[in-house]
Amino acid sequence: MKEGQKSWIGADPGGAGAFGLAFLFADGSFKTSCVSCADEAIKLIHERPAGVGVDAPLWWSSGKSSDRKADRWIRTTYGIASGTVQTANSLRGAALVQGAMFVQRLRERFPDVPVTEVHPKAVAIALGGWTSPAVSRLGIRTDATEHERDALMSAVAAREGFSGRWPRDLSKIRLPSEQDPSTYWLAPVHYFWPET
Repeated sequence: MKEGQKSWIGADPGGAGAFGLAFLFADGSFKTSCVSCADEAIKLIHERPAGVGVDAPLWWSSGKSSDRKADRWIRTTYGIASGTVQTANSLRGAALVQGAMFVQRLRERFPDVPVTEVHPKAVAIALGGWTSPAVSRLGIRTDATEHERDALMSAVAAREGFSGRWPRDLSKIRLPSEQDPSTYWLAPVHYFWPET
């Protein structure tokens, strides 16, 4: 990490060797890597970031299939299959557990760090695909591993959301069965989305 330079962090929680981590710096440069768990990722973070994006559902629903209104909106608006934007009940444990644990551990060190949920693949689809000019303008490197690329898009979403360039916050649209990401145990959590 570049000491003293403003940065945003992106995380793509996964299992052994598949937890993508990205540091995005104010000058547009970045560093990506893969680790094996939230604790290993936290050890690499030495300064409070300006914002964090996490590719995992960070609030849940007690309704059927644990579906959330934000995910329904994304699937309907962009014609994305349910296998790409999944309900929490259909996800692997690493995304759910390591995502929430990453946020908790990070907030133990930096209690007021701002956090946004991100769905990098859905963002890329909404912007025209990974090789689109819109994604390219964001500085996304498409030659990295899938986990590093998704972590970098998560860092970009944190930068764009917390800088006010992506003002739409999908955490504000919820079903009655959903936790309120502004007040529950992992709060506050946002879900910034690009205007397309």
